[in-house]
Amino acid sequence: MVVGSAVTRKAKHFQRDGQATDGPGHDFFGHGDEIRAALSARLPKQPVRALDVGTGFGRNTVFLARQLAPGSHVWSVDPSEESLKRGATAVQDAGLTGAVTLGPGSAERLPFRDEEFDLTVGVMLFHHLVEVPPALREMGRVTKPDGKLLIVDWGPTAHLLPFAIEHRVEDFYTPRAVEKMFLETGFGATIEQHPMWYVVEAVRV
Repeated sequence: MVVGSAVTRKAKHFQRDGQATDGPGHDFFGHGDEIRAALSARLPKQPVRALDVGTGFGRNTVFLARQLAPGSHVWSVDPSEESLKRGATAVQDAGLTGAVTLGPGSAERLPFRDEEFDLTVGVMLFHHLVEVPPALREMGRVTKPDGKLLIVDWGPTAHLLPFAIEHRVEDFYTPRAVEKMFLETGFGATIEQHPMWYVVEAVRV
């Protein structure tokens, strides 16, 4: 689930990267249940305005719309028209059209006002970006002062996974590097590291 003009420069066929509807990566290479459980445990209990940065195939958008408290609404952006169409189909098939709004947008230039969301989420986004800090600053900008960011991404060992496109080990960030980027953006981050992936919960400091 990726987004951003930087993404298209780094990997032209980014939509196929481990997220295809079939093949070994269709559910995060077998880590899907763990990743969804980690996200679920960190979601707000009250109704929220949530932003999913990177529609991809719509899986995370549908997941958020199902898991968040009743009365919540999810916005999801992606620069790819194809991804938005696939996301719209996934949302419609799930019967969640009233709880989701899809639209074009890049991670580095989100089409929203300052402090518009209670929750901003990026799943498997960072390793696609040429530069993470500009996207992270934008995600922080649109998040309310008392809101939070949730990030899930692959760690450096994930370069061994059979992605549909080739990745270098340097495409993936260590939890220490991620924590540093969050601090430099004005967020304190709590990171839970797993062998192949990590989850970040961040709030303003």
